[in-house]
Amino acid sequence: MKFPWRQPAPQDGLGAVGRSGEQSEAAAHACPSLVRAMDRIFKRDKPEILDLGPFCGDTAVYLADRGARVSVTEFFPPPAAPVAEPGGTREPDPSPSPLVIDQPDGCFDLVLAWEHADFTPPDRLRDFGAEIHRVLAVGGLLLLFALNNLSRAEAMARTLGRYRIDEDDKIAREAVPAIGRRRWAHPTREIERALAPLSIQGIHLQRNQMREFLALKPE
Repeated sequence: MKFPWRQPAPQDGLGAVGRSGEQSEAAAHACPSLVRAMDRIFKRDKPEILDLGPFCGDTAVYLADRGARVSVTEFFPPPAAPVAEPGGTREPDPSPSPLVIDQPDGCFDLVLAWEHADFTPPDRLRDFGAEIHRVLAVGGLLLLFALNNLSRAEAMARTLGRYRIDEDDKIAREAVPAIGRRRWAHPTREIERALAPLSIQGIHLQRNQMREFLALKPE
């Protein structure tokens, strides 16, 4: 079992209410894409799973108990690059911050990217998809969540979700403190383009307007 962390997760008191005052969505709900992902990867011996965080010890323990090797990386997409102002008084940054997932190439049977695409600026979305493609093993799967619109819940628009896997078909979301970054509601077609050359296996819309994307790295 491969955990890059050693210290216990900080106690945020998020079981009922997030620090910024939003109600958490701690009740577990069905996640069809998770069911499909778990069914596929646990046919392998000791699958490698990358959880992009935020850290949830219950999820890491659950996956490890199922026989997976779990790596956890706290990943924060870079902010949007500044745009040129009218009149040419400010030029775009010629060398934007790199978008890098700090993991080796082709290692993971499953990447749990959760809501990170929502915090990736539109001009960096393809960089995000390329990094996911790089760290996935051939035949590996990506599970990604993305809000369908930002008007449904202002609290969700400000906060990143921490996900607790309770069962292979049950998942719960808890809001963590705002990360100080803008959130985008990327159109489905733009997310699909960003994930190329992965093969989209399914898109499911949850009742809370969160889209589930399940994608495969083909041979």
